[in-house]
Amino acid sequence: MMQIRKQPSRLSRYANVGRKTSPVRRPRRQPTGKFGKIIAWWQGLSRKQKVAVVAGPIVAVLVIIPIVTYLLLANDIRDVERLMNRNNTGIVLKDKNGKTFYSIGRAEKRNIVKLDQISVHMKDALLASEDKDFYKHSGFNVFSILRAAVTRHGGGSTITQQLVKNTLLSDEHSLMRKYQEFFMSIAVEQNYSKDEILDMYLNSVYFGENAFGIEDAAKTYFNKAPKDLTLAESAMLVGVLPAPSSYSPISGSVEYAKERQKTVLSRMVKEGYITEAQKTETLAQELTYAPPSTQNNSVAPHFAEMVIKQLVDKYGGEKKGYEKIMRFGYQVKTTLDVDAQNTLKSNIDKQMAHISRMGGSNASGIVIDPTTGEIRALVGSADYNNEKWGKVNMVTAKRQPGSSFKPIYYAAALADGAITPATILQDKVKDFGGGYVPRDADRSESSRGGSATVRQALNWSLNIPSVEVMQTYGISRSVTAANNLGISSIKKGDHGLSLALGSAEASLADMTHAYAAFANGGKQYDTASISQIDDKFAKTVFKHEGKSKQAISAQGAYLISDILSDRTTRARIFGSSITVNGNHTVAVKTGTTNDNRDAWTIGYNPQYVVG
Repeated sequence: MMQIRKQPSRLSRYANVGRKTSPVRRPRRQPTGKFGKIIAWWQGLSRKQKVAVVAGPIVAVLVIIPIVTYLLLANDIRDVERLMNRNNTGIVLKDKNGKTFYSIGRAEKRNIVKLDQISVHMKDALLASEDKDFYKHSGFNVFSILRAAVTRHGGGSTITQQLVKNTLLSDEHSLMRKYQEFFMSIAVEQNYSKDEILDMYLNSVYFGENAFGIEDAAKTYFNKAPKDLTLAESAMLVGVLPAPSSYSPISGSVEYAKERQKTVLSRMVKEGYITEAQKTETLAQELTYAPPSTQNNSVAPHFAEMVIKQLVDKYGGEKKGYEKIMRFGYQVKTTLDVDAQNTLKSNIDKQMAHISRMGGSNASGIVIDPTTGEIRALVGSADYNNEKWGKVNMVTAKRQPGSSFKPIYYAAALADGAITPATILQDKVKDFGGGYVPRDADRSESSRGGSATVRQALNWSLNIPSVEVMQTYGISRSVTAANNLGISSIKKGDHGLSLALGSAEASLADMTHAYAAFANGGKQYDTASISQIDDKFAKTVFKHEGKSKQAISAQGAYLISDILSDRTTRARIFGSSITVNGNHTVAVKTGTTNDNRDAWTIGYNPQYVVG
């Protein structure tokens, strides 16, 4: 009988070494609820059904988009004038009471110049440069569409696509916009002949200098009719089309314009429209342009420029911004008060003789309503048409505000309890550290007994006590106070105690805006120049809603206003030179920079702030 020996228990753990075992498969947990039902449904579909489920909605969208786009814009396509979108262009600016003070490009009706009345050079230059296959394609170029989809950049669009883009659709560079443009171009090609499309394009394209269409362009640049344009002139006009503001030989760059003319002529040679010899001869010709219009008869030219820049920044986009807002035909109701504007300008004109005698050459001013932040008047320079400095907007230029900066940090120190109007400050010459030894402007510190109250120091515009206030309150806290009041040009870490005397640069607009908080109990509204914008179809596209913040406490605003409106204390140094006649309470502060380079005055009451 054979005995079977039992394996020792200590060896049993190695019994299965080397033996292959199959892994135990655990059943997958199926999601429960609605999501589980969806998963189960999806898993039960065949491959063809899954493709249909995914691709179906995409195909539906691709079909629906062109149909909806066409239905929305069908009337524009069938209406030649709406398609060209060239009438009622321009910008009209009105004051808060509806008075027009600036208007540009408001041609109500332009004549259509037929192709046979346009120089053949102009047509050839356009086709060679912009769309050499215009008479061959059906409105689109597949390569251009694919390039835009991949790179998200435009360029290379057909003339038909440009017509659609400039009039019917936005200038956004996206696959969706290109897809819409593709089908709308086909629709335009089906409704019009090639010559009609070319004619519409030439009569509506923007050439810069506020010129829409070839008739305006020929007259604006060369003072002639479209049929009389030479090869050199035609190539120059076509050359400015990609970027009229930059390439215009009148107000842009003559060098860029010449380079663009050469590019167009080279393309004409390549496409067989002209010979190399003609190109060389044409480039040698010296063109005579109409002089740029430098006169501006608006009562508020700098304010108008500010508003137009805001329109371009908000609605124009990165490319061809000015052209786009001109096409919109905006009617803009601004915050300006023409009567206040005329009063401000008249007062500046009256003071220019005195300013000249004192060694000055220019003056500017701004009026803000502190209860809304709205700009009521703005004069950027005393004479806009002065060739040297007339176009400079001194209201927005950054300059040293001198002592007019003192109320900024005084007010904050008063608000925080660091000082009171009765706090005694030292008015003795001393070193504040690092060799900084400021002096009062009149250098008569000893005549005042070596001290002054906060009320006296600020009204007398004493420098030494003011430096003491900033040193006590802190430079960093003073910069924060300026920033809270909207003076963003002054940064932390950039200044020493000389900041107390207004050594940092700020604009008159920002300084006046800061004082507006003092005038309104510390509550400060954002500055505003536009109240409402309507487009050419009387549709309101923007309406201003004032936004405010508590820039400084009501107590701080009250105390600084009480000090600055103390005419009795102020009179010891300034007499009645900055006192308003009659029984009017007005807070005021002046400032003068080194070497009397700039002289500032900012005054206010609860209704107006004038800088």
